[in-house]
Amino acid sequence: MNNARSFRLEEGTFPKVPPLPRNSITIRKFKRPVLALVFVLLASALYLAGGPSSLQPGQAKGLSKDVALKLRASAAAIMKKWDIPGAAVAIVKDGEIAYIEGFGQRDLEKGLPVTPRTRFILGSTTKAFTALAVGLLTAENKLDWDKALVTYLPDFRLQDDYASLHATPRDLAAHRTGLPRHDLVWVNSPLEIAEMVRSLRYLEPSRELRAAFQYNNLMYITLGYLVERTAGKPWDEFVRERIFKPLGMNESGCTIPEFTAAPEFALSYVRKDGKQALSPLPQPADKLMYGARASGSVNTTAQDMCRWIMAQLQDGRVDGRQALPQGLIGKTHAPQIPIPWSPASDPETLFPSYALGWMTDVYRGHYRVHHGGSTLEYNSYVTLFPQDRTGLVILINASSPASTVLAAVVSDLALGLDPIDWSGRVEKRMKAGSEGEPQEKRVEGTHPSHPLEEYAAVYSHPAYGELRVEKAGNNGLLAIIHGFRWPLEHWHYETFAVTEGVFKGEKLTFVTDPKGDVAEVACAFEPAVKDIVFKKGSGS
Repeated sequence: MNNARSFRLEEGTFPKVPPLPRNSITIRKFKRPVLALVFVLLASALYLAGGPSSLQPGQAKGLSKDVALKLRASAAAIMKKWDIPGAAVAIVKDGEIAYIEGFGQRDLEKGLPVTPRTRFILGSTTKAFTALAVGLLTAENKLDWDKALVTYLPDFRLQDDYASLHATPRDLAAHRTGLPRHDLVWVNSPLEIAEMVRSLRYLEPSRELRAAFQYNNLMYITLGYLVERTAGKPWDEFVRERIFKPLGMNESGCTIPEFTAAPEFALSYVRKDGKQALSPLPQPADKLMYGARASGSVNTTAQDMCRWIMAQLQDGRVDGRQALPQGLIGKTHAPQIPIPWSPASDPETLFPSYALGWMTDVYRGHYRVHHGGSTLEYNSYVTLFPQDRTGLVILINASSPASTVLAAVVSDLALGLDPIDWSGRVEKRMKAGSEGEPQEKRVEGTHPSHPLEEYAAVYSHPAYGELRVEKAGNNGLLAIIHGFRWPLEHWHYETFAVTEGVFKGEKLTFVTDPKGDVAEVACAFEPAVKDIVFKKGSGS
């Protein structure tokens, strides 16, 4: 069973949505309708506390009044175009905050505004923090980027023996282990992180070690475990003590409890039935999603992210002091492996590569270091132009290409470049991608080979965990995995299709053994490899 579609799970933004400006950490087309909804731009009355600037939200320093007005108007138009409830935008230039402002609302029901001190969850922009954490340990000679990971984590194994013995922290951080995403292994997984790392040996690779760039959240979760084992404290505690505290990022955290304890935090939203619906936050039972994960759980504010950007642009210096070891930041920005790229489809970008927790390229003649993120219906984008001493952050509380569009528009304004209709390009490429998607043929007139109750059972995979199938009514089945509940209808032969939700259209195919009994179910959860096979267990 080959399913070219893939679903968005986490820590990425959108597949087949334009490579402009590049954010290739994506795994699902954005299919929600674009509706026009007018949002009032709200400038908060808060002033920045501490830091190198007393800039009032909505004011510009280092940007002309004309550029600031264009930025505000552009943000309003993009939020209306993509139906975004709230956003925060900030620009750092020459070591100071040049612009910072909140737009729209962090809570639609209560009408609360977004301000520079509103917390958002970053998603994959977290990866730069994890790479820096590893870098800090290498600076203390506790780790080596180029030493085999099994030196530090003896339980680390991949299905490929050569990769198991030779993969290094650098390989994991650069997404070049040969392992594709396999995201459903970890999303909502009940496994502890140590168990998850041990389960990697059961996942099929699609390439050889160092042969290609393949984005992989599991490798960053593993790097977080490496930090914990090396430092003797959890990854999130290390990040708080060694990164947040030295940089003065006092309104940042790594877990849902820290997020919801903040004075201001943005709720996230998803379009449902033509309007914005609240997206629920994970609960304590959702171990990995509720707690800290090194692939995408940092939560922070536009104000704190300005301090992060300053450190990135000034070799670890903030407030005139060396907050991080000199020379460390530049190492995380160094390209490690090329990212596939087409000049015809992405003419503004040259030579994209993945570094360590960052992507790098040349954007419209300017050297760029950047990364996007998406998780739990929050999106972020951080862009650095080191040679221009300029950086920016975009934070939004809806899962949408708007963060990518805003990052491109704000970059062009900050650099004084001619405007491009990035929203129009995104729409055009989304439409082209949708029209070009192959349609799976359904064989009409077929029937399941067994009564529906014979498919009902618990099936298991050593890494993906349990997949429970239940009979639902007289004519359907229900599949349950990691808390996801998928209504199934018969597609053809022994294949059933998910009928609703994010996973709509995914196919599950049941397999019989030589005795004619239902023994397995196969699912295309990772399109880069063969179907994932769950075997019927004794728990049925």
